[in-house]
Amino acid sequence: MIDWKSVLICSGMAIVLSIILSIGGYIIATLYAGYRVGGQYPTGAIHGILVVFIATTFVLMINLLLFKAIPLGLIGVPGTFIISFFVLAIFSGIFGSIGGTLGAYIKKRTY
Repeated sequence: MIDWKSVLICSGMAIVLSIILSIGGYIIATLYAGYRVGGQYPTGAIHGILVVFIATTFVLMINLLLFKAIPLGLIGVPGTFIISFFVLAIFSGIFGSIGGTLGAYIKKRTY
């Protein structure tokens, strides 16, 4: 069962920390998500993936609005945007699953 409260809290944390620490913010947020849900490693990994996916999608959309990439023609081909989004989702999923699993491991070791 997915704990959406933890996912949303950690996603907000990832967004704020990513502004300050870049990729380190995502790692800290996924570690906390895995620690917060604890228990099984797959549960921590799933929550880490969801946290990073939500945060990355939000940050990507904000960057597109701030830098006005769409009117400048940087995303002229929708296929390019879709492919880059999936590549970003894959790498984010890898970081999220590692961070969530490590967070669950830390919680399991402390109790």
